[in-house]
Amino acid sequence: MHLLDEAPVLESEIDSLGHMNVRFYVARVERANSVLLKLIGIDTAHLPGVVIRRTDTYSRFHREQFADSQLEVHGGLLDTSANEMRCYYEIRNPAKDQIAATFITASKLVDSRSQKIIPFDIDKIHGVDQYRVDLPEYGSPRSLTLNPPKTDIALAELQSQISAEPVPGMMSGTREFGIEAGDCDENGYLHEDIDLMFIMHRAQSLQGGETFGPPVMKTDNGNRFSWAMIETRAVTLGRPRAGDSLLSIGADIAYGERWRQSRRWAFVKETGILVGINDVVGIALDLDERRSIHIPETVRKTIAETYLPNLA
Repeated sequence: MHLLDEAPVLESEIDSLGHMNVRFYVARVERANSVLLKLIGIDTAHLPGVVIRRTDTYSRFHREQFADSQLEVHGGLLDTSANEMRCYYEIRNPAKDQIAATFITASKLVDSRSQKIIPFDIDKIHGVDQYRVDLPEYGSPRSLTLNPPKTDIALAELQSQISAEPVPGMMSGTREFGIEAGDCDENGYLHEDIDLMFIMHRAQSLQGGETFGPPVMKTDNGNRFSWAMIETRAVTLGRPRAGDSLLSIGADIAYGERWRQSRRWAFVKETGILVGINDVVGIALDLDERRSIHIPETVRKTIAETYLPNLA
């Protein structure tokens, strides 16, 4: 595999769980993806009005990473076609000889004005064999699937099944937020480097030692715990525009003794257009002992009362 990015974990990348937040893993992969595609001749700097869009990003988290760790991103090409480049990346902590996280991505070229998919110019792509890699077993999906997601679900259908009120500390419920002009490109579409998965959780200007990230809760015995992501899959179906109201509707669709699987759908409120689907598998993490625990009984009851396996 090829070294494509390296950078230390900054204090500003540490969230409420005390480790590097998921969005900064994704930011490293975004940089690596851009480098790899340029190495094979795909450079949008020479394609006016064209952008690279990650339309599918699967991630699997193996080891927590903490401030001051030096991380490397290695990767290569899995499959190439006229319409899509599938790549594999792994984030490594070389000092600890650890695999921190692995990613499978799919990228396409998009006309930033019309939002139409543009085929890659295969004749200008070079060195594919040099950068091709095989998907290792530890990088393959564990609980999630890479099958095409179900996209024929309507906003009204979800609203009839899922409460409009978010469940505190959980993924269930509905959140609404506006797309600001500053978030968008010259054509008024949300910038490609802003993930729908993270836009409503972006860190604000914090004061007094506050941190961003998942809420910290208490077990029935009073210990600190929260949900740590171990797998995610984000599928991008479109981009909202400046002035749009985005509805993020979520539900738990499966759970076990220590884990839960949640799904969030992102719709443009005004049009009912589905622009993204995000799946998350999270474990209940004891924040003091840094280990997984059984889901606290009170939390388990909440999940059991609100989860919707029919939406899996």
